[in-house]
Amino acid sequence: MGKLKNKVILVTGASRGIGKGCVTKLLSEKASVIATDRDEALLEESHREWIVKFGKRIRIQFLDIASETDWIEVMSDIEANEGLLHGLVNNAGIVNLKPLEEMSLEEFKETQDVNLTGTFIGTKLAVDIMRRKNNAKGSIVNISSISGQTGTLNCGAYSASKGGVRMLSKAIALEVGAKREFIRINSVHPGVIMTPMQTERAGNDEELWEGIRKSIPLGRLGKPEDVANAVTYLLSDLSDFMTGAELTVDGGMRIALSGGQYND
Repeated sequence: MGKLKNKVILVTGASRGIGKGCVTKLLSEKASVIATDRDEALLEESHREWIVKFGKRIRIQFLDIASETDWIEVMSDIEANEGLLHGLVNNAGIVNLKPLEEMSLEEFKETQDVNLTGTFIGTKLAVDIMRRKNNAKGSIVNISSISGQTGTLNCGAYSASKGGVRMLSKAIALEVGAKREFIRINSVHPGVIMTPMQTERAGNDEELWEGIRKSIPLGRLGKPEDVANAVTYLLSDLSDFMTGAELTVDGGMRIALSGGQYND
């Protein structure tokens, strides 16, 4: 405990799923967290839980990550209240599960606006405040997906956006590193993580989930805490020689499927 003591960290998409798991983990590691989401009611509900457990090291703020105006307001508020920013977790995103012939241009654009453009805006503004207020030091963790490494069937818009997040992270890591600034940018690539978003899009078919479980070499479905642990590592000083890297958190699913179907 205490790997992130006294660090100020912003988390997007924080009200549930991976984002909520990340906030909970970061608070347990003594960080001060600004949790954001566009679902204000759900964010307030989660906030009450965090306050009871962790006290006043958590505050919340509305943020639609596709809006540059919202991002600027959030970063200005952090500068006014906390004074600096040590870490950013770009987690918020949406999923569109449609084959090519059924997907409209508007749906494709929306997925890119939220998942990729939102990550770009947040990363750009975080680098700026880290340069000005934290001696060009900090850690940015962008949540991508194994879909951003290999592509996923009937998931073209999502795969494209998450592949973009992966390469954006590497390119900006190079750009910042070329200036000898100690702002690290890395990406995390979850596999099947059991979150409300997963069950909303795939349902509660036990046979389906059992089949997915069998495709994972480690023999279980992922939990938000699994991703939160990887995020914590990348935000902490334990990873201070890592930038432009990608951590895959999928129980081995990606490598198993790349070599053929895996079943226990």
